Amino acid sequence: MPLFSNVPALRLTLAYALHDPSALLPHRTIPTLLWLPLPVGPSLPTKPTIRAIVLDKDNTVCPPETANMHQAYLNKIEKIKQCAEFSRNGNSVLIVSNTAGSSSSPEHEAEAKQLELELGIPVLRQHPDRKKPLCGPDILKFFRDHGVTEDPREIVVVGDRLATDVLVAHQMGSWSIWCREGWRNPETPGRDYRGFFSKMESRIESLLRGGLGRVAPLPMTISSSPGKP
Repeated sequence: MPLFSNVPALRLTLAYALHDPSALLPHRTIPTLLWLPLPVGPSLPTKPTIRAIVLDKDNTVCPPETANMHQAYLNKIEKIKQCAEFSRNGNSVLIVSNTAGSSSSPEHEAEAKQLELELGIPVLRQHPDRKKPLCGPDILKFFRDHGVTEDPREIVVVGDRLATDVLVAHQMGSWSIWCREGWRNPETPGRDYRGFFSKMESRIESLLRGGLGRVAPLPMTISSSPGKP
């Protein structure tokens, strides 16, 4: 989903970019989901206990704007599900997308059902006014209601966007892992599926880290109202 079509998210991202740009930095960067280390916790700063993982769909699990799965990604998701961190509860792995499950439209609901059937993991049904990065409270409620965890610091969010995936993790007080290259086909890895904003985010991330020496803040429970940096 283009960022400009999600105006509340754009406003929130700009607020952070101006006042707290370090919140847009991930705790770990990997090329694609296929490089996700398992278990996840030991690969993060302070080696936290991790009990739940949120996966983005577009350009992370699947190519953008499709629900078509490549076998390499199916295999990776099976390994994630079987990892000791997530195998104790069938709801520990959750897809949160700004397309699949993000509205009641037939297209978005069909995508969500297709992913649930093929992957055997749930897709969050979002409120249409609380898409990433505003849906943190809904993610936390899902994991709490399904007995996964009540501690946001036991959750990691994995996705290709700083302005949605990394920022929702920060808003929740959780960990973030950024897939810098988005989704890549292992057979044709040179094809870049990232859009304009994703490519700009890579430049911003390099500037914040290399030019300004910024680092991602460690997760902490956010006591302010959602949507306020």
